[in-house]
Amino acid sequence: MPLPDANNYSMRIYELLKETDLENLSYAQFQGVAEKLFIEPENEDEMRRLVLVQLARMAVRGDWDGFLTGGGGSGAPTDAEYVVMSLNGTLTNERVLAAGTGISLTDGGAGSNATIANTGVTSNVAGTGISVSAATGASTITNTGVTSNVAGTGISVSAATGASTITNTGVTSLVAGTNITLSPGSGVGDVTVTAATPTGLAPNDASYLTLGLDGDLTNERVLTAGTGIAFTDTGANGTLTIEATGGGGSGYQPVLPDRDGSFPASNRELYLVSCMPPWGNTQSSSTSSTTASNNPYFRPFISPVTGTVTEIQVNVNSDADTPDYTIGIYSDSGGLPNSKITEGTISISATGVLALTSFTGTPALVAGTQYHFAWVRKDTSGAGNFTAESADTCFKYSPVSQTFPNLTSIGNSGAVVALSSGSPNALPATVSTGNLNPFSNNPIRFGLRWD
Repeated sequence: MPLPDANNYSMRIYELLKETDLENLSYAQFQGVAEKLFIEPENEDEMRRLVLVQLARMAVRGDWDGFLTGGGGSGAPTDAEYVVMSLNGTLTNERVLAAGTGISLTDGGAGSNATIANTGVTSNVAGTGISVSAATGASTITNTGVTSNVAGTGISVSAATGASTITNTGVTSLVAGTNITLSPGSGVGDVTVTAATPTGLAPNDASYLTLGLDGDLTNERVLTAGTGIAFTDTGANGTLTIEATGGGGSGYQPVLPDRDGSFPASNRELYLVSCMPPWGNTQSSSTSSTTASNNPYFRPFISPVTGTVTEIQVNVNSDADTPDYTIGIYSDSGGLPNSKITEGTISISATGVLALTSFTGTPALVAGTQYHFAWVRKDTSGAGNFTAESADTCFKYSPVSQTFPNLTSIGNSGAVVALSSGSPNALPATVSTGNLNPFSNNPIRFGLRWD
């Protein structure tokens, strides 16, 4: 039915919008019809029809765009760049307010306040060379340390205070010296310095023999004295003398059964060296004890085996008188004891055979080479009662006085030699031959094993 007091037919609104349904009626189409309508009494019926169409459109589309250009309805635009407390499904360009470092955000809820507070810097405190005008709130920070820029050697400054440019006026370019190349060759800017391989110098990777390791060499070997060899180094620009110390010069080469021959293993491991030629004793008789001494005794022997000794065996007659003994093996120089090769301690705790298996130094011996067996008690309490070879039946080892009293009865002097001074109750690293003297002590009977 028509609007009250209105014509049944609209010459403008319905004519312009005919054949357009409400679902597809755009705001631009509706605005094009509405904005040309003058507000006059004659147009009252058209304006009522215009409102009716818009109400109908709103009911179908569920929105309200307004009638005229820039017209606002009852809602805000959805694409504005709002700052919100949380994302909203209708808005398309909003930002959520978030608290950063040193900031707290307290949301009081709808109709209340969103409070932003500073939780980081609560006050300004002046440090070395810095002053602040106020501890809180707006504050001016001032540099009170560096008050001016002063140019040093090779440096210039454009201004003593304020903004200043610091310029290097010293090194302006690099110049290549001997065996040095620069890239770029001008020596200006970022320059790579390369050391050329010098000519006329020996290579550092050759297999040199040296007296010690050198950090600049990569393939050197250190010349080291082995068994029976001694070095005498007089220092830089001097001489290095190498001499043999391991043999007595007799050339004696005992021929003994092969250790790996047909003998049972139990019979071929222990060699009774103190009973073997040429310095051994062929008599089975023995003394009841050795003569105790605070100075070392020495008796030579020839090694029957090439290899490392694993055990030295001695025999104890009595454990009633029990000082600890140090026994060892020395190299030979000119028939006399020279440098200590190895030593160990015998603790007399029981009678019978005692085996020394722990050594200081490696007892590596060479077959046919002369060495010296040495012994000394470690303290002055007790004598030590070892089974010993009889000095009366041992070959003489050392010279005797040229005024020897009676050659018809030569006694047992010279069976061993001893250090008369210089090494109480210990075996020295090297023997001072000027302190050696012949003695008649019975040499300890001992055996060696090479396992």
